Amino acid sequence: MEIKDSLVQACIAQDRKAQKELYLILLPYLRAVAQRYLKNTSYAKDVLQESFVKIFQRLETFETGKGALKSWAAKIVINTSINYNERVIGKSTSELNDDHRSTELEYSGLEVSKKKLMSILKQMPKGYFEVFNLFVVDGYSHQEITSILNISEALSRKKLSRARSWLQKSRGKLLID
Repeated sequence: MEIKDSLVQACIAQDRKAQKELYLILLPYLRAVAQRYLKNTSYAKDVLQESFVKIFQRLETFETGKGALKSWAAKIVINTSINYNERVIGKSTSELNDDHRSTELEYSGLEVSKKKLMSILKQMPKGYFEVFNLFVVDGYSHQEITSILNISEALSRKKLSRARSWLQKSRGKLLID
């Protein structure tokens, strides 16, 4: 669903009805994003609440010509989720949980259930998974990842490479289970 500029402007003007409408439009998508980045998905409500406060506080900074509002809001949720993992959960990895994907995924030529792949990815070291998730799943460039995670572009590339190596080594786990 496309979000109209008039709805965004009404939200900026503190129209509660418009804010509720925007919230209901964004909620399913942003919930899936938060759940993908959180180890414990029971924290998704807290992350979403914190994210929506930030979204509505910063809505006037959104520039319509620079991209979709959904993508802009997703970046806020991703940053909030990553920070929440650090602040509340501590050392963690993220869970890939996107109900819009098929239940079977192809992994290096194997058919793997989404549940099995998620359990493997959950075991990946946090830094590797964050970069892997941002680059492979969400399609961010290394330059964008550097601003989200506050790391260098070289480190982003190195972590992605290590995540791929980690997945290659874990391929045996998929065959054994």
